[in-house]
Amino acid sequence: MKKHDGKVNRLFEKTRCLRFYRLVLIAVAVLVVCGSANASDWPTYMHDNQRSGVTTELFELPLNPVWVRDTLRSPRPAWSETPALQNFWHGLYGHKTRVLNDQSFDVVVVGDSVYFGSSNSGKVTSLNLTDGSENWKFFTGGPVRFAPSVDNGKVYFGSDDGYVYCLDASTGTPSWPTPVRATSSPELIFANGTMASVAPVRTSVLVEDGSVYWGAGIFNGAKTGLSRYLCSRSAGNGSGGWTVTPSRPSQGYLLSADGSLYAPAGKRQPLRFSQSTGGGQTSVGVTGCFALIIESTAFANGPAYSSTGSYINDPGASIARVDGNCLIVNGAYSYYCSDTALVKLQRSNGAQQWNVPSVYRYSLIMADDTIFAGGDGEVAAFNSATGEQLWSAPVIGRARSLTAANGFLLVSTDRGIIHAFSAEACNHPADFNHDCIVDTIDLMMFVERWLDCTNPNDEDCVSYLP
Repeated sequence: MKKHDGKVNRLFEKTRCLRFYRLVLIAVAVLVVCGSANASDWPTYMHDNQRSGVTTELFELPLNPVWVRDTLRSPRPAWSETPALQNFWHGLYGHKTRVLNDQSFDVVVVGDSVYFGSSNSGKVTSLNLTDGSENWKFFTGGPVRFAPSVDNGKVYFGSDDGYVYCLDASTGTPSWPTPVRATSSPELIFANGTMASVAPVRTSVLVEDGSVYWGAGIFNGAKTGLSRYLCSRSAGNGSGGWTVTPSRPSQGYLLSADGSLYAPAGKRQPLRFSQSTGGGQTSVGVTGCFALIIESTAFANGPAYSSTGSYINDPGASIARVDGNCLIVNGAYSYYCSDTALVKLQRSNGAQQWNVPSVYRYSLIMADDTIFAGGDGEVAAFNSATGEQLWSAPVIGRARSLTAANGFLLVSTDRGIIHAFSAEACNHPADFNHDCIVDTIDLMMFVERWLDCTNPNDEDCVSYLP
């Protein structure tokens, strides 16, 4: 062998190593894609404070998988019990769980940033919308059970540690002088495998017209020394506002319309309050934490129990009870998903426009004229005019929450995983198996190809790698 062959081989090996590390960095990166021209934010859960789940965002189907964020920790719901399927004594059948708000890490989107909280790790995370990379994270002292609300460059959310936080949306640094809480008590209680404040925040933080609103506390009474709270403070610095003591614990995503604040109450009827004073408490609707406000007047919610099964109550429609798990309303029509079907109704007379068999029972939103529905291990799109299924894609877990914003469909599952889809075609150099997802499978394929490339003097060997 010539004397200089060793130097050539060492130089080649060094080049190979540099290429290897570069490609490993590519392999652990995720795809970068462009957003749609018809961009629309999703700044709070289900798009707005009425929880309509409807946006004007226009998607060109089919959608492609872009990135996947695995938090490595599944959600830890506040309530894990399953209700009895029947109540023979009262003649009620087909029971469904009424408290399902924290079954996934619900996400919101503003601009090119994604925000979500974790009921497992107790942190709020911001991701880059286009590639899923992490912008920042912020830890609290307890589970964060509800999606943050983003308003005027600030991120608002509550935690089981009893505090409500306000962060800068760009940096994740605190914007208020201190976080605020409903009670001054520092006491903690053991709650479903973790420590929580005696007044944990068990609602979303609703932001509107310069004020924030939230509910805290589950138990009350002279014997326990505990209480429940519904609070309002300034969105600017967390001061001022009012605090009242509701007759029922607030649990779920708060809603607002026409000067009224609505607080779901878990297994009991929601309560309505004056948004300006917190007074005028009245009961509305039926039981259950699912709720939406239709055209600022009709409060629909559920699931409630009856002799024929669970239902969602829609008082503004001709057919006030629908056998659905989720309900959205757009104009003259309502859409709901049951355990076995996806249905469209005309609200004025109850006429069924279409009824298609469907396994997508867990979540429902509407983007322009497209219905997106989440099922077990899959998400799908339907034509809102005809009910025709237009597209579907696999996901990991039950698709409990959907978000459509700025060219992306985001799917959150009960496995703590967030999937991102977009209409842009994916063509990433590290996507060896061409599934539009750069993951450990691609890394294994790259390593296999690298190890197969053993001859340092073979030019074809170098060109074999991307």
